[in-house]
Amino acid sequence: MNTVINLLMCLHFVGIGMAVGGGIALSQVGPRLIEAPLDQRAIWWPLETFFSRIGPVGLGLLLFTGPLMVWLKFGGPGGFTGWFWAKMTFVALAVISIGLHEWARMRFQRGDERAVPLMFLGGRMAGAAILLVIFCAVFTFN
Repeated sequence: MNTVINLLMCLHFVGIGMAVGGGIALSQVGPRLIEAPLDQRAIWWPLETFFSRIGPVGLGLLLFTGPLMVWLKFGGPGGFTGWFWAKMTFVALAVISIGLHEWARMRFQRGDERAVPLMFLGGRMAGAAILLVIFCAVFTFN
């Protein structure tokens, strides 16, 4: 069973890397895409789309491996402190924020310039939420 838990933990760390890495990449690509003249945006869209997919895939890995590890290693969340529930609150905020970013990105890709502030808001909220998830995880599991 320890091998399974260790493999799940490895996948969990890969998910964290993907979520954080995708967000960092988007923080650089997004502003360049938005500032680019309309005829040059086609250059940036493939990068924006690629990095916009990395974050949700990483989040999916986290949402898959996290609950499995909690049940396999701890028998469920019953014995956890408030730090665990704070962590789960920030996980929910990260999911909502990534959803907001994706929704706004699709609007912007269809030509709705008004979606840009929502893209930035979703990205920044997701980044902050993920950092807070990591912070709370340290206090939950250590």
